[in-house]
Amino acid sequence: MRGVYFLSDDRIINLTTAFLNSFRRYSPSIPLCLVPFNANIPKLSRLQEKYNFTIFSDNDKLSLCDRISERFHGHVVGAYRKLAMWEGEFDEFIYIDADSIVLENVGFAFQYLSSYDFVTGHSNIPGIVQFVWKDSIRGTGKLTEDQIGFSANTGLIVSKKKALNLEIVKTRVEAAVELAPHMVLFCMEQPFLNYLIVTSGRSFTSLLVLKKTGAAPHIPLDVWAGTKGGSVRGGKIFFKYSKPSPLMVQWSGEWQPRSFDQFLFRILRFLRIKRKDDQPIPRYFMPYGKLWRYYRHLHDL
Repeated sequence: MRGVYFLSDDRIINLTTAFLNSFRRYSPSIPLCLVPFNANIPKLSRLQEKYNFTIFSDNDKLSLCDRISERFHGHVVGAYRKLAMWEGEFDEFIYIDADSIVLENVGFAFQYLSSYDFVTGHSNIPGIVQFVWKDSIRGTGKLTEDQIGFSANTGLIVSKKKALNLEIVKTRVEAAVELAPHMVLFCMEQPFLNYLIVTSGRSFTSLLVLKKTGAAPHIPLDVWAGTKGGSVRGGKIFFKYSKPSPLMVQWSGEWQPRSFDQFLFRILRFLRIKRKDDQPIPRYFMPYGKLWRYYRHLHDL
């Protein structure tokens, strides 16, 4: 069985609604499963029927992921619950971050699992290494230059059930924790997941590598919202240098409200334009906000 996982909670229900609207527009029939970031999901749970998704409910596995996150951060970080997907309901799966807008049917990506166990969106870009490893990792001798250079963005992952096994992951935590001083831990699970992939002994690549090497020259790629030069028209985004149009847009690091937004929220609440219990929204002047708002309000009455 094939399907898609996403990770979320009620704190980012606005982002998640935009994601779900976009995903279901282009992938109406692909099974979908929510991995709870934490227990705060009552509002999301009420969206199950509308968007036709299940909820990952094996609390023992989720708790194990939480305990692993504590080893790196000293507290629970829900993003590590991505690890549970490898023991979830789908034999082959795609994971997509909820701060994304999906612009094509994602089902084409499953074909690459006939050759690889892990396929990410982007990898092998020097500029991404800084979001996975500190420069000091090279001095440890624990990873090869190729393993360090892979440095994938874990906001999009295509993989197979049991390619990572939680019981095996537990045995590798100690070695990974030794490298924690060399990990960029503000990116949460990304360094640890990269470590697990490149030391798994299994095959891995990315959509970007497949495109660049000519193995899949026409493959659509995910685009970071911080990338300039895009033009938004009719619920799509176009870049002169990117053909075909992007698979999806990710707002990682680009949607979080800044100090100006917090000030503006307080003013709107004072003027009774925004209620205190309103759900958080992305910052007002985030890149490609027009595209995000199109999908956030796609089915509003």
